[in-house]
Amino acid sequence: MSRLGPRESHTGAALALGAVAAAVAALPDVRRVAEAGVSPGVAWVGLAGSTALVLGPLLLLARAAASRLRGLTSVALGIGLSALPLAFLGQVLKVHTHHRPLGAATFGALALLLVLFSIALGARVLGWAREEPALARRLVVRFVALVAVLGSAVVVLRSLASASAHHDVIDVLRVLAASAIAWMGLNQPRVEMWARRAGALAWVALVVAGLVAARGPVHDAIRERAPVLGGPAAWL
Repeated sequence: MSRLGPRESHTGAALALGAVAAAVAALPDVRRVAEAGVSPGVAWVGLAGSTALVLGPLLLLARAAASRLRGLTSVALGIGLSALPLAFLGQVLKVHTHHRPLGAATFGALALLLVLFSIALGARVLGWAREEPALARRLVVRFVALVAVLGSAVVVLRSLASASAHHDVIDVLRVLAASAIAWMGLNQPRVEMWARRAGALAWVALVVAGLVAARGPVHDAIRERAPVLGGPAAWL
């Protein structure tokens, strides 16, 4: 029998599957990064390790919070509601703010407030519907959810149509898809058993290798050509 308790084994499985998801999600961007003159193998390690640094803990947090489904639903609904207003806010600041650092700081502060307000609104709507599960209240919740989905879809479609943001949006969607598949894998006993055997060590090895690889010219190439998969080092 394994000496690991349920919590430790679940931690290892989530991190291992996060590493696998990151490794797969990084593959399509290897060629684009390698065109900057770096080795494809090094580019893949840098992309995969940087992405695993984020995906592993996110899967772990999602697994830990799975029992709080209502809270996650409120967060998802709030983020969906905030998508279109955030896009409009960004467009307004881009047009009317000529000082880029000031515009970025303003957007960050206002975006945080807007997202928090939207999450609170989503939680309030869901709580209101649960107080009295009447048909009218359920229809209101469905309408709000539809608004959130349509708003998010509009933002995604507009971003896909933008030459400057097209690749970044594709990268985000691919990472989300890989994360969703990894999440489903956590709920499959055989997959989770394999992931537990790989454990957190597989994730640590990939992250360390990625941090070592993504330095100097490789870091610059990732930040310029695939920032979504560059992890915190490419975002800051």
